[in-house]
Amino acid sequence: MTRANLFTSNFKKYWKAILKVIAFLVILFLCNRLLWYLLVNDTSSYTRVTLHELYHQEKNVDVLFLGSSHTYRSLDPGITDEIFETNTFNGGTSSQAWDGSYALLVEAGKHHDLKKVYLEMYYDVAGENYKERTQMTQTYIISDYMKPSVNRVSYLLNASSWDYWINGFFPARRNWKKLFQRQYVSDLIAEKSQDSYKNYDYVGDPETEEEYYVGKGYVANIKTKENGNFAHDEPFESAERTFSEDDIRSLKKIIQYCKKHEIELVFFSAPMPDFRLAEIGNYDYYIQHVKEFLAEYDLPYYDFNLCRESYFSYDSSLFKDGDHLNAAGAEEFSKLFSEFFTGEISEEDLFYDSYEEKMNSIDDHFYGLFYHVENNEEGRKMTFDPIQNREFDYYASVSKKVKGADQYEEIQSLGTLQEVALPAEEEGKLMIRIFSDEEGKNMTNEIKISY
Repeated sequence: MTRANLFTSNFKKYWKAILKVIAFLVILFLCNRLLWYLLVNDTSSYTRVTLHELYHQEKNVDVLFLGSSHTYRSLDPGITDEIFETNTFNGGTSSQAWDGSYALLVEAGKHHDLKKVYLEMYYDVAGENYKERTQMTQTYIISDYMKPSVNRVSYLLNASSWDYWINGFFPARRNWKKLFQRQYVSDLIAEKSQDSYKNYDYVGDPETEEEYYVGKGYVANIKTKENGNFAHDEPFESAERTFSEDDIRSLKKIIQYCKKHEIELVFFSAPMPDFRLAEIGNYDYYIQHVKEFLAEYDLPYYDFNLCRESYFSYDSSLFKDGDHLNAAGAEEFSKLFSEFFTGEISEEDLFYDSYEEKMNSIDDHFYGLFYHVENNEEGRKMTFDPIQNREFDYYASVSKKVKGADQYEEIQSLGTLQEVALPAEEEGKLMIRIFSDEEGKNMTNEIKISY
């Protein structure tokens, strides 16, 4: 009898403690949600809408695309649905690392019977030590919109060092100082009170904006790089890199998950401008590294930067910047991607064996310029480095339009591209025209640089 009373007493004591813990967690959760509503401005978040759509798809998602912005700007499910003849979904997010890809794969697998997963292998994602991350946006834009789960907790705990955990689990803490800015809070409440926010309406208007959310994770942009107008003020990240231990761990998790759930897994890279690839060093080094890693698991890798020009033109007008496709490029690539993976185009016909072979097989091509600005007491000096598939002669003229002026004024006549001297306080725009002939009859590029 004494034992029974002791058990009952201990049970009541522990039960009360458990209830207190549960009550504390519920209050903490509600406070977190309230402060998020008041402080976190996600009214223009693509990922918020994307994950809501992923969780609430009426049809089963059979084909899932994962990866960085090279995924969500390159593959339009409106096109891939039609050619794959099934429901496809774009799970790409900005700067998505492979731990984020795994977290999203698990989330999608909870709600859909996935048949195929295509994982994008953007080279600039590789080589990261997750515990050394200081820029956490790439993680938070995923974790903030995942449903509460062990998967979400695990993702946040492994995505960074411990000093970022609080900001991960309590998003409002990132903006806590704004709690005392009445105008910010009232404006945000007004925006979040609109039906478009409550209903997860698509972000952006194709009639009035150059970038807009189309649906099922795809984001379109109508900006274009006409006339080879590529210029950059610092070198891109080198392609001569390998996977970090964290990358390998995440990729293995993705491979094991797909194998366990009998999901076909394919690795690919979306096309980038040759302006970037011709500058970043030995891109074949990265391609070979990916292939060697995946060979251990007998998994395929297709790099669409090796497409023959007869299938994909790489014209500058298909890109919105020196990294991503625009809407026209995404339309062309989505068709090519779908036709290849549904067997309408053979691998032998579509791809070069290497990027080096591709560069050697095409005619002389001037892709754009890197420029460097040096300021001194006398003014500023701008110098240039050409990006070409091989060294060849070219001819340039330089004009400038000072801020407020209507027309360009030539400051260097056609000839060798030289450094440009500019007054220290002057603002304006340079126009550099590149010609393949010294008579100036065949212009290949018209590059504009603001200063």
